[in-house]
Amino acid sequence: MLELRRGGDVFDFVQKIERVEFPEALRMLAERAGIVLESPSASAAARSGGPTKSDLAGVLAWAEKYFATGLKSSDAARAYLKERGLSADSVTRHRLGFAPEERGRLSAEARKQGFTHDLLEQAGLIVRPEDSPGVVRERFRGRLIFPIHDERGRTIGFGGRILPEAERVASSMGNRVAKYLNSPETALFQKRRVLYAADLARTAGREAGWVAVVEGYTDVIAAHQVGLCNVVGTLGTAFGDDHVQTLRRLADRACLVFDGDTAGQTAAERALEVFLGHELDVRVLSLPSGLDPCDFLLNQGADAFRDLASKAVDPLAFILDRARVRFEFESIEGSRQAAEWVLGIMSRVPSQSRVGLDLKLAKALDALAHGLRVPLDPLKKRLGELRRAAAKPKSNRREPDGPPGSTPRIDSAHAVAAAPELFRAMDPVDRELLEIVVNQPDCVSRIVSRVPLVALRDDAARAILKASYDLFSEGERPCYESLVTRLEDPRPRALAAYLDHTGSGTHEEQPLDDDTASQGDWERRLELVLGRLAERERLVRLGDLRQALDEIDQQADPDAYRALELEYRRLLTQRAGTKKSRPDPTFRA
Repeated sequence: MLELRRGGDVFDFVQKIERVEFPEALRMLAERAGIVLESPSASAAARSGGPTKSDLAGVLAWAEKYFATGLKSSDAARAYLKERGLSADSVTRHRLGFAPEERGRLSAEARKQGFTHDLLEQAGLIVRPEDSPGVVRERFRGRLIFPIHDERGRTIGFGGRILPEAERVASSMGNRVAKYLNSPETALFQKRRVLYAADLARTAGREAGWVAVVEGYTDVIAAHQVGLCNVVGTLGTAFGDDHVQTLRRLADRACLVFDGDTAGQTAAERALEVFLGHELDVRVLSLPSGLDPCDFLLNQGADAFRDLASKAVDPLAFILDRARVRFEFESIEGSRQAAEWVLGIMSRVPSQSRVGLDLKLAKALDALAHGLRVPLDPLKKRLGELRRAAAKPKSNRREPDGPPGSTPRIDSAHAVAAAPELFRAMDPVDRELLEIVVNQPDCVSRIVSRVPLVALRDDAARAILKASYDLFSEGERPCYESLVTRLEDPRPRALAAYLDHTGSGTHEEQPLDDDTASQGDWERRLELVLGRLAERERLVRLGDLRQALDEIDQQADPDAYRALELEYRRLLTQRAGTKKSRPDPTFRA
């Protein structure tokens, strides 16, 4: 073996320089040496006559050139790129292309190169409808193409954006089309593990010591165009643990950049829950409302963006700032809601997190106590309760035994069989809301800012709601097909399948309002459910206030007693009003 001056062999060197584990270092060295490493799955694919990863890489590399040729022939696509301010050099650097609208063209050109329909399908370039398997359709037609590469620059998939004019025409005809469309999951492409332009950002990220993460393809390209090359992008999916690992290979610090609108702030809140439990220094940059990263970068330049990034805040500080915006700290109820929301996020940070993060959590608790003007100990106690509650459902699941030291797995067959009983065991209000979410995904847009995850009492129900929210924030319609692919735990996945299969109002339980349900009036039904969620929360809060009033010494602390009493009477009056008319269904928790 080649010995290095600092000790270790060539594998140690590659692992350190490239920030990868041994298997990846082995693959990288083998590739550079021209040695083919066959994995068991690749060997099995070869024996079965199916396409190998090399086959997939070959057809994707060809497709990239095919799309690049298409861009040269599309005046509309080039005009859109010019309108966005993207230069010819950027188009070349990021290998942009265009998928012609003509049906069958890609398939015909691929056949000339000897590529089979099976290979094209496995690579995600064509689809065969389940109801017409003999029909072949191109996945990307009439779309601007953004090739997606792995960290070594190899083409592994594509993202396609419909041109604005085509989108307007489709909308005028009543057709809903996805603005962005990515390649499906393949042997080469797993969206949850890929960051756009990571191959181009590696060197710049290490030199700068940090990388910025934006949401859009054009945001990334604009950053690189103005000389800010340590910028990568997500692919329209929520942040996950795999993204964190990819970022760690690029730099020691990451700045997450989000739009200042409601959707951007919601996406930021969910992303932070993932990053808090990892050993990566993360900062959050929330752009002023109305600012688009692409336009900002092209108009203001790299230095202005770096100046903004230098003011990015710690994740926990961002969460506290968001709590001040979302809740009224001056009122008792607002303070309670803020505490519950912040502590709910903190409770999902793994307990085995590093010492540095524990210190950040402690500081955040201090800041929360100071901001709410409440004692620290009750907050610590509530955080402990939420952590135990979050861990309890997992320990109660029946899981088959595995090899010693292996990660327990949930039996999918058992989850499917248990779905009806799981549904019946839920709180009636949770059941009704979940039924609406699964069967009427368009309702998600109306509840995403009104019903927090902590409002639901069952962990499987929360998982389904979270997946729906994530899809919505990524610009995807949270339909059943998208929902089940996002749910990794068999329990909520089986529950979603059960609800989709049985439909609404067909279970043993009666819906909350028989007349409304029979009319299929989902909007009215949703408002009823939101009202009952608010009433349920009100009852819980009344109980807490009653207990606090019983325990407090009125003479020792008359101001505190008076404040609790006023809040208690306010909720009683509010509840009395709901008996005369429908309550305001906005749920503020």
